[in-house]
Amino acid sequence: MADSRMSETVLVGKFRDGIDPETKDATRVLETERYSGKGRIRWGSREVSNSQATGSPVAMQEPYLSVPFGTARFFTDDEVECNASLDPLLVGRRFKIAGAAGGGQVTAYRYPLEELS
Repeated sequence: MADSRMSETVLVGKFRDGIDPETKDATRVLETERYSGKGRIRWGSREVSNSQATGSPVAMQEPYLSVPFGTARFFTDDEVECNASLDPLLVGRRFKIAGAAGGGQVTAYRYPLEELS
């Protein structure tokens, strides 16, 4: 089943800007938690997009988040934080939900993401 491939631990919700009281560094503070648990962050196969700026097709990869079927709904602009992963390069990365999950007879909800810098 799709759950068996979910090796990341993610936190999804609404965040706001904050300040770390000890270091005085800018941080993101969780305001509303929608989900905390297993998920899968991956990039889809290369897709070709029409770009008006260059006038030629551009190859690009877009990330998406899979969470178990039955998980509460996420909304556009909710943020996703990867807290643990078998891939150490994913840990600490932040994304935002970029649209609705695909529907129908699915084994997992798959949400398009945009990476936050």
